[in-house]
Amino acid sequence: MQKISTYYALGIVFVFFISQLVVSGHSISIDKVYSISKINQSENEEIYKIQDIVAQNQNGNTSDDIELEGIVTKVVDGDTLDINGTRIRLALVDTPERGQAGYDKAKNFVESLCLGKKGELDVDNGQRRGDRYGREIGVVYCDGVNTNAKIMANKMARILTEFCDISEFSKENWTASQCQ
Repeated sequence: MQKISTYYALGIVFVFFISQLVVSGHSISIDKVYSISKINQSENEEIYKIQDIVAQNQNGNTSDDIELEGIVTKVVDGDTLDINGTRIRLALVDTPERGQAGYDKAKNFVESLCLGKKGELDVDNGQRRGDRYGREIGVVYCDGVNTNAKIMANKMARILTEFCDISEFSKENWTASQCQ
């Protein structure tokens, strides 16, 4: 009877997680959402453990919406970089352009934070079509660090307030003071 109630409880947990993903609009494949493995501590005792979704969502430095992962291979400037050959524009962030004061400082900062490291992209749901240059737009995490927030915290960029109304990131700590 206890084995049946264990399976019943695990089924409820599974349904809960799937419903939460559907309600929140996440698209994660089933193999990443849920797996149960049986661990034998002794011949008479069986323990089951839920894996993946709990571990996957406990990393406080990344979002649940990571759509691209890879190595950051190029930093174009302080708000543009490449992951796996995909050009990405940091959402809501505007750094000085080439020839403007602060350009080298912002570019070098992003290079030190990201170049050659693991990059993860959370595409901005409000700007899914990208920009006029064909770049993806979103938050980039370099080795788990939110690059958008870090460059703002170091006062090397300004918020592009004209996109606050459409960006899903406009209420984040690093944007909220300017996106109101």
